[in-house]
Amino acid sequence: MRGYVRFTVSGRYPERFLNITSRNRVRLWDVKRQEDGFAAYMYRSDYRSIRPLARGAGVRLRVSGKMGFPALLYRYRARAGVIIGVCAFILAVFVMSLFIWSVDITGLETIGESEMRSVLREQGLYVGAFKPSLDAQQIARDILLERHEIGWMAVNITGSYASVEVKEEAPAPKVEDVYTPCNIKAKSDGQIIRIEAMEGETVLTEGSGVIEGQLVVSGVMGSEQSGSRLVHAQARVIARTAREADFSVPAVIASLAPTGESAERKSVDLFSMSVPYRFAAVDSPYSICDRITDSPAALDITLPVGVVTETVHALTPVETALDDDSAEELLQREASLYEAFSLQGCTVEERICRLTRSGDIFTLHVTYTCVEDIAYTEPIYVSE
Repeated sequence: MRGYVRFTVSGRYPERFLNITSRNRVRLWDVKRQEDGFAAYMYRSDYRSIRPLARGAGVRLRVSGKMGFPALLYRYRARAGVIIGVCAFILAVFVMSLFIWSVDITGLETIGESEMRSVLREQGLYVGAFKPSLDAQQIARDILLERHEIGWMAVNITGSYASVEVKEEAPAPKVEDVYTPCNIKAKSDGQIIRIEAMEGETVLTEGSGVIEGQLVVSGVMGSEQSGSRLVHAQARVIARTAREADFSVPAVIASLAPTGESAERKSVDLFSMSVPYRFAAVDSPYSICDRITDSPAALDITLPVGVVTETVHALTPVETALDDDSAEELLQREASLYEAFSLQGCTVEERICRLTRSGDIFTLHVTYTCVEDIAYTEPIYVSE
């Protein structure tokens, strides 16, 4: 930006010129010896001030090249458009540096990134936000007051890049009440496999049957000699239980299938503003769209400009008739989801499936034999 020149020094005593530059704190670089002196580089402004002193030292200076931004402007002085373009580019870079180009979020576990970006947008932090109007510490404080599931948060703005570090608050441990007198009862029907009693008096034996709500371990302990006392009964009651579930599906399923027709449209995203430049559509009332955003990145910082390519695929309604095998396969998948979410605390020992059809409906009836802990506590209330 300052501009620099390449020059040669000739004369009987070129070392005097080196002494002069040293005394005047003038920087030289890339010094190379020549037959009658040497060649070097120097800033343009230093060269102008050092020339009168060089003549007094008996050496001659000759410029062999001019480089840098001033030389570029002088070279294209007759081309006003180039100069205006360069100035406009510098101005655009300066103006764009006043906005946030990229927002990076780290540390999320249970909170979704899109949800966190919405919260940040409400506080004024988003791609395209005016940087001088942002207070990073105030944004972090306001979000911490609003979102109690966040235990710690830091917002750092470096240049046009904003990094958000989040640490979610650990859930408070569940404190179990071990002082209130209670009984252990069965939460479902079953056959007891074993009873692991830590506190309380067992009233049923292993291998016996039990119904929902029946007492298994009593919180009333004692004898005729010592009397009765109330305790907080604690136990695991492992039992074999039976569960039933029904899953249904129509014999004819309506769905959408691709026709093979597709169209591509493109747009430019600049600071969250979309400017389309290629338009396309498909001849169908039903469609699905794939969206790909190609954003350039420099030094691992995503720039606030990107090319968005949307590929639209045409769909058409189709009807699929199910037979016994395909219906059972589909319902077995639904049953697997039921086991994964509704029988998490159980060990499924056996499953018996029965497929039936009633009119246009297939039904899969599944009977599960499970091994699980059926114990639950019920407080003992003492009336005075």
